[in-house]
Amino acid sequence: MARDIYYLNLEDIKELCFNLVTELLQFQEPIPEFETRFPAKLESVLETPRQTFGEDELYPTLFDKAACYFYFIIKNHPFLNGNKRMAIVTTYVFLKVNGYIFSAPWKIMYSFAIEMANSSEDHKKEFKKVLTFIKKYSKKSK
Repeated sequence: MARDIYYLNLEDIKELCFNLVTELLQFQEPIPEFETRFPAKLESVLETPRQTFGEDELYPTLFDKAACYFYFIIKNHPFLNGNKRMAIVTTYVFLKVNGYIFSAPWKIMYSFAIEMANSSEDHKKEFKKVLTFIKKYSKKSK
């Protein structure tokens, strides 16, 4: 499955996701310039969906990989501000380029992102919640 998956890279985040968040999602707090990100954190998040142990993928399904983008952007804070918005848009773009539509209503998505940002459950429980959420609101593109 992984051979057919398009993984987002730094340029995708800068050009697609960051610009979408900046232009379309206006909040009280603006998104700082992309160059002010914490590079090591963002690059780490971008590599997480590809991780393996031996020959086994740690995140084998498309939804596992999408959950990585959503969860780890929120938890690792690679941006000075706008991490929840970036997590949502990055997940949306990743699923879209891989043939799925992430269709949760904006208020539900953002509320869930806030819940994940504020939660302090163990990583496995939180990640499983994200995975369940993404599966619930994703459908194959026509």
